[in-house]
Amino acid sequence: ASRSRNLHRASAVKVVQARVQPAVGIVPNAAGLMGATATKQVNQMAFCPPQPTYRKEDINMWLKTDRGDSIPAFHIRRGNPLTVLVSHANAEDLGIVLSYWAYMSQALQVDVFAYEYSGYGHATGEPSEANLYSNARAALTLLRDGFGLKPERDIILFGKSLGSCPTCYLAGHHSFRGVIIVAGLASGARVLFPTTKLWALDAQFFNNLGHVANNRSPFQLIHGDCDETVPFSNAEDLHAAVKLHHPLPPCWVRGASHNNIESNHRSQYLSAVKAFLAHVLAAGPTAHRSPSGLAALMSSFGGSMKAFWSCAAPPAGAAAAAARE
Repeated sequence: ASRSRNLHRASAVKVVQARVQPAVGIVPNAAGLMGATATKQVNQMAFCPPQPTYRKEDINMWLKTDRGDSIPAFHIRRGNPLTVLVSHANAEDLGIVLSYWAYMSQALQVDVFAYEYSGYGHATGEPSEANLYSNARAALTLLRDGFGLKPERDIILFGKSLGSCPTCYLAGHHSFRGVIIVAGLASGARVLFPTTKLWALDAQFFNNLGHVANNRSPFQLIHGDCDETVPFSNAEDLHAAVKLHHPLPPCWVRGASHNNIESNHRSQYLSAVKAFLAHVLAAGPTAHRSPSGLAALMSSFGGSMKAFWSCAAPPAGAAAAAARE
């Protein structure tokens, strides 16, 4: 009941619909590459929506996505200079997220906006990779066009586990003040086959490496070195892909598993997040850019190649070319 009341009070906005146009220049999703049957299997493995932890009648903010779904959201507004756009993990919903981020908003002195995924909580539609990105686009569009926030000045992206996917997707298409990834995956393939580092497999589904190839925003990676769900090598591969835009040391949490970084290693976790927020505030806004559709497509393809070469020994002749680059 307390969580429901918090959800109801989280925003003064009664009903909001964010209609957005589909983004262009995106790497083809799993449906185009693997077929409908394989896509369904991947979605069943990737998404684990819990039973709703909040009441539908307590929702006072709804977003309409460009794929036709209606998703709930909440906005904790305290007038702080930064707003954290939260993409939650796969076994969470907004009720769980609100309980945690109501505390984090005060601890970090940030405003918070979080959105639901299609098929989660009381959102309509089905969980899928395509819908995940559509949900993120709707959330960003509302913050930018509805609340007047400038992503490169005002918004910090935050994604945990599955939430790293819409977070990396947005980071590859827009500039943000900063990006924080906790226990994120390099790609769906590298979660299943950590030692098989091939761009062709990365491109099949949840290709975070391809998305961040076009990233220009400051990054902060946080990952437990005993993660039993998303192997630690995924964090190393992500770091290799974004290291030019990773101003502080990555936060590798010794002994941490997938789900206990915030609880059992709270001090190290909070210190890393606070240090990153302090850094981006001191550094100023990120340079604004809007890549063309073709540029985003080619950069994403090239990023998968770069991630492959950075994480596996190149064949003869490639080392010299990499050195010249």
